[in-house]
Amino acid sequence: MYSSFQLTKKYLQYYRKAANHKGHGVHSPFIFDFIKNVLNNGNHYQPPAAIEGLRSKLLKNHQLVPVTDLGAGSRKDNITEKKISKIAVTALKPPKYAQLMHRLVRHYKPGRIIELGTSLGITTAYLSSGNPAANITTI
Repeated sequence: MYSSFQLTKKYLQYYRKAANHKGHGVHSPFIFDFIKNVLNNGNHYQPPAAIEGLRSKLLKNHQLVPVTDLGAGSRKDNITEKKISKIAVTALKPPKYAQLMHRLVRHYKPGRIIELGTSLGITTAYLSSGNPAANITTI
């Protein structure tokens, strides 16, 4: 077992020697483009700040709404109402992943997007802001 110092030292050695952390050494043109223009280019594609403002409002909203669990359900209890803030805390995609999806859509500009389920619509807003002309279908 390594100490924290040894782990940090090993990580820094790995990071210094790693050749592909910026896309160099990747042979596939598609993967190189993906690493360079989507993963490592967070400043080029900035989503609207209004989306994170909406996330903040949802996190502060304590209104109860009826919920229908179409999945396996909960073993603890059969809840029929939840606070919007509780849904936002547990179900919303974290900002860094939502922004990554925004950058993906912004870079590749798909005409049609299929979203497998939505919660409060934050991720859908990120997808839509990446390409407003795209047709987004949620199933």
